[in-house]
Amino acid sequence: MLQLALRHTCYTRGMDLDIGIFLAAAEAILDIDADRLARVTKIPAAESALAAPFASFGGHDFYEHPVQRAAILASRIMRNHPLPDGNKRVALILMRVYLADHGWQFSASAQEIDRMFRGVAGREHTEDYFIAWVCSRTERA
Repeated sequence: MLQLALRHTCYTRGMDLDIGIFLAAAEAILDIDADRLARVTKIPAAESALAAPFASFGGHDFYEHPVQRAAILASRIMRNHPLPDGNKRVALILMRVYLADHGWQFSASAQEIDRMFRGVAGREHTEDYFIAWVCSRTERA
């Protein structure tokens, strides 16, 4: 349900993921008003995480495939830790929304997700390892 609401918000605004979508996801997950969250969120860290999947140089995207972009989005949210709480949950929801918007579906057990996301947040896993893990659990919807 949350994923559908966020997707609707993305389409209504006519834009890619931005700080408003990030705060809306955090609001829904943490049950704290987005305006209040904005005051305690490290906005530059969140914006950096949201921009990272779309990084390019010389006209070449660093991450060409939507599944790679989704993994980088989640990884950077977890690693940048912009929220006081809920970073892993927000990362998972936004990753799933981005994948669904691009015709992909992520499937993993709650235990697998918990173990991997804790490892990424704690920097026990590299981003390349995380990208490979996400790719191995993602298929066309």
